[in-house]
Amino acid sequence: MLIGTQASIRAFWAARHPRERTFLLALAIFLGTALLAQGLWASHQARVRLKKQIPHLLQQVENLRRRAADLQRLKVQPPGPVPIQESGLLATAVASANTASLPEAAKQLRTEGPRRLRLRATLHFDRWLKWVAALQRDGRIRVVSCRIDAGEAPGLVRIDALFSLPESG
Repeated sequence: MLIGTQASIRAFWAARHPRERTFLLALAIFLGTALLAQGLWASHQARVRLKKQIPHLLQQVENLRRRAADLQRLKVQPPGPVPIQESGLLATAVASANTASLPEAAKQLRTEGPRRLRLRATLHFDRWLKWVAALQRDGRIRVVSCRIDAGEAPGLVRIDALFSLPESG
């Protein structure tokens, strides 16, 4: 089959006039050169694009390494504080309020249904914020709703807040 193809190409070439042969040869050289130039240009463009991506990819690798190290640290850390039980909700909140120097909050805490506490009091705003953060962090007690109004004295606010333990499961 290959021999037949070569013979037909030679017959085609022999049938061409010398001027036509020169033109076809020049056309073949031009097309070969154009394909070579296009291949070189495409490889150059790919190289430039990859060089631009290297810093970004290195940054991603570093981020992944940091995350892997963080995960390893988390695996060896002891578990966080155990959430309080519903039965100790009021006692925990009262103790936390006393620790946060908010005895007036401790006196105003009331249970309101299962797993919920209500606070209606006038408190120092900055101490109240710290106390709520401690309740959420240490006792896993969350603020469900809250209304804050300005108090009579600077720094004091009237608070109506509903706290709850997170749903189990």
